[in-house]
Amino acid sequence: MTSQRKEGSAPHDALFKAAFSQPDVARGELELLLPKTIAAHLDLTTLEVRPGSFVDDDLRHAHADLLYAIRTTGGRDAFVYVLFEHQSSFDPSMPLRLLRYVVRVWETWLRDHPAASALPLVVPVLLHHGATGWRAEPELASMLDADRELLEAMRPFVPHFRFLLDDLEALSLEALASRVLSALTRLVQLALWSSRSFARLESAAPFMQETTATLTRDERTRALLAQLYVYLLRAAQPDVDVAAVRTILLQVAGPEGRQDVMNAAEQLIEQGRAEGHATGLRAAITTALSARAVPMSELARARIAACTDIPLLTRWLARAVTASVEADVFTGDAT
Repeated sequence: MTSQRKEGSAPHDALFKAAFSQPDVARGELELLLPKTIAAHLDLTTLEVRPGSFVDDDLRHAHADLLYAIRTTGGRDAFVYVLFEHQSSFDPSMPLRLLRYVVRVWETWLRDHPAASALPLVVPVLLHHGATGWRAEPELASMLDADRELLEAMRPFVPHFRFLLDDLEALSLEALASRVLSALTRLVQLALWSSRSFARLESAAPFMQETTATLTRDERTRALLAQLYVYLLRAAQPDVDVAAVRTILLQVAGPEGRQDVMNAAEQLIEQGRAEGHATGLRAAITTALSARAVPMSELARARIAACTDIPLLTRWLARAVTASVEADVFTGDAT
């Protein structure tokens, strides 16, 4: 069901952020992944989300990330950095990228604590959702061009960097459904796994329905479920009938969640209309400037292409029909 539509990574990122920004959902994942020797020294009840992202701009289509602050049982500061990768192809350079992101966490810490003489621990985690699965050891050594003997001899002189890996693509449905997780965490992982094909969604639906039935439908849970329904509806491939996906989701949601699914379907329709409107406005701005022979920089093109704000695009179009230079389009608007 993974889509090649215009929105790119948006549904993946939205569900990841909505789910794993919830401390209890994040704790469920970390309790599963963290080695007991590490977990024994971390107080997971203190986990809180820190703002910001450390991902390279050119990789935001394939990666999303969250940073959690946490206290050790000894009262020290520590962080858990979770990178969510959902590009379709395996990226062998990921260990180096992840190391770079961890260094950025430390750089931010030093900037905010200029008097600090020590760095906090950072536990790196990769939640991998790629279609081909992860195909290397989760460590920087997998990238180094050396035989095992030389690599071992060089170990004191190169970063010995490993990360915790949760490769959802490597798991069968039965293995995924039997994981010891909180209900919400299991449901999110099943949704991510199911998004790869309609057949997967069909086979996972009974497990999702069973899990959903155990949830208390408070406001927070309903909001996350709504995000999950939107995600699965948006992830449908163009050749999959969205109504068929909606029928399965109605079964998953049960009578209590029927309206939430219907609302999600309506939201998807409205989003589609808005995206179509924005696409038309972006094209009209470019056409207007081209007709007036106004040169456009790559920065201006990127700014227009990235904008989804309908009122702002409308203002830009009104200016574009009389603009002499590209700056006339953006005058008065924040960069």
